[in-house]
Amino acid sequence: MNRSSKYLSLGLVALSATLATTVNASGLLRDDTASAYLGSAGAGRAADISAGAAFNNPAGLAFIEQRQVQANLMAIDHHFNFKDQGSSGSNDGFDQRRRNVDYDVGVAAGNSLFYGQPLDENWGMGLALASPAGGAADFGSNWVGDNFIESVDVLVLTATASVGYRINQQWSLGASLGANYMSWELDMAPFPGASENLDLSSTEFTWSLGLMYRPDELTRMGLRYVAGVEHELTGDTTLISPMGTQKDQATHVFNLADLVTFSLDRQLGAGWTLLADLEWAQWSDLEESRIVHDHGPTIVIPRNWNDAWSAAIGFNYQLSQQWLLKVGIAYDQSVVSKADHKLDPPMDRQLAYAVGASWQVSERTRLDMNYQYLDLGDIEVNQAINGYDPIAEAPFQQQIRGQSEAHIHLLSLGLSHQF
Repeated sequence: MNRSSKYLSLGLVALSATLATTVNASGLLRDDTASAYLGSAGAGRAADISAGAAFNNPAGLAFIEQRQVQANLMAIDHHFNFKDQGSSGSNDGFDQRRRNVDYDVGVAAGNSLFYGQPLDENWGMGLALASPAGGAADFGSNWVGDNFIESVDVLVLTATASVGYRINQQWSLGASLGANYMSWELDMAPFPGASENLDLSSTEFTWSLGLMYRPDELTRMGLRYVAGVEHELTGDTTLISPMGTQKDQATHVFNLADLVTFSLDRQLGAGWTLLADLEWAQWSDLEESRIVHDHGPTIVIPRNWNDAWSAAIGFNYQLSQQWLLKVGIAYDQSVVSKADHKLDPPMDRQLAYAVGASWQVSERTRLDMNYQYLDLGDIEVNQAINGYDPIAEAPFQQQIRGQSEAHIHLLSLGLSHQF
């Protein structure tokens, strides 16, 4: 192994946790964006009894009365910026790269598809295909942190089959089985004149359990458990520099958290419905980032992430027979303490503000329009890197100091049809 591939690896893990860019549960990744519950900031989702229950809580499928399909299309507009506040470095040209950076990627798209149907008076089944998490950021080249990152693109895709069983008129159980796919691509400049691409992916088994209680005709309570997934992402790395092109293979382990979600759907009368959510995520399993190169070093960076809680509250208002209005707000704890803030993930606590509307186009067809503003907070960055420039044959040091701020606009359009 030559020096360039050795010191290149020092930067690869710096963005290993940048899944945070968009967005599924409790402090890191919000999965409410995949369904029509985006308009209530996720409040009430585990009390779902539509086709979306195949994703939100399989126990809700036991109460579905007709075959139904839901399709959702989402536009995602990311906004991130970094304000330099005294970064320093010893490598050539560092002072020319000390500047503020807006690292947006423009508008991206996401989608989901859900199907549910009754099997008999007690059983229901459903299918779900959704992208509950992922995102992208593009800092560009020639900035103070390009040894950490130039761009990153992450996708999580879930496909599941679900079944729900009604014990009686009040209680139901459900379970989901499926596959969880994750891809992670990173571009960076490990030393002046070089560029590196890391392209990894993994597919793993996923499962969840659900419970629903309906004490009366006006109230639904749902409890959902989603098992965490340990992804061992593998793929190619390519380093291009004045010394030529070098290819390698790498492996990176990333744990998606165990999730427990409780939801309430309570009709209040006069057209109003109260929606509420409380969720816990076990992110403390992610203690470090570890990348293993086939022909290079194993690099470990401590993460020290914490378990996190989130809460959401929302209201639906039946304006007329055709129109239903939605509003919601959610708060997610940060998984990272202020002492451990880095460029990855570029977020602190999260606040989500959402509005939406459902239009009953016909007796069997409904159109959902939802908007959510996701505020990822401000973080103070103080992150160091010690590298080696094989062209100059000299070590270099960098200290990235500044403030990072991020927010996201989410807009979804959904169509639901009963057969």
